[in-house]
Amino acid sequence: MYFDRDIDSQGGRWSERLRRLSIWNYFTDYFPLKLIKSEDLDANRNYIFGFHPHGSFSFGALGNFGTDATYFSNLFPNIRPHLMLLHLQFLFPFTREILLNLGACCVSKNSFEYFLNGNQGKGHALVVIIGGAREMYLKKNDTMILYLKKRKGFVELALKHGASLVPVISFGENELYQRSTCFNLPWGRFIFGHIPLRRPIITVVGRPIHVKQNINPTSQDIDQIHNEYIRAVEELFEFNKNKYGLGHVHLEIV
Repeated sequence: MYFDRDIDSQGGRWSERLRRLSIWNYFTDYFPLKLIKSEDLDANRNYIFGFHPHGSFSFGALGNFGTDATYFSNLFPNIRPHLMLLHLQFLFPFTREILLNLGACCVSKNSFEYFLNGNQGKGHALVVIIGGAREMYLKKNDTMILYLKKRKGFVELALKHGASLVPVISFGENELYQRSTCFNLPWGRFIFGHIPLRRPIITVVGRPIHVKQNINPTSQDIDQIHNEYIRAVEELFEFNKNKYGLGHVHLEIV
């Protein structure tokens, strides 16, 4: 950890063998998880995938982008997904090595710069759970609440580097736990409630928003692309919610 302590913000590592281990199939088959694409992605571009919603533990993000159990490499050939996580999650030795070899990296400005500055080539998809931990507790019956209106940093980085923005919605992510009435905490299966309910998670990768590079974007430039991104999220949700069993659910962006 000492000699490569910055590797979590320098692209992590990448082990195709680890990402394809059959053990991940047990994880994805439990719910089960399924990954859907809206259209092909050009491997000659870099992407920022905005993952929504956070849910309780973002199982869809881990299974679909942190492993190849749902065949990301077949759906999007020559594109490498990098799940971006909090630095805290790279401080535990054994867990750290697994995450790094799955291609995960720290969600930091340095990580974005490392992949998007052009020195690492093209075909990278940085998967960012936009709402973060604040979104975990935004729960309301029959409503998917996304903490997005104030999240603009990823848009600014996309503009500065000309990276395409791709909205991703994980249908079923919020349905894995009930909320305890006392403390508004997630509650799943069995006596301690830590095991998620067995309900399908369908993660849909939307169409890319191609962003023209602007090294010095103004707040108006950022707001324009941010509003376009929000509209794309809304359209992706409305187009797919009936197909994946959430026709009764409404989208609320805060």
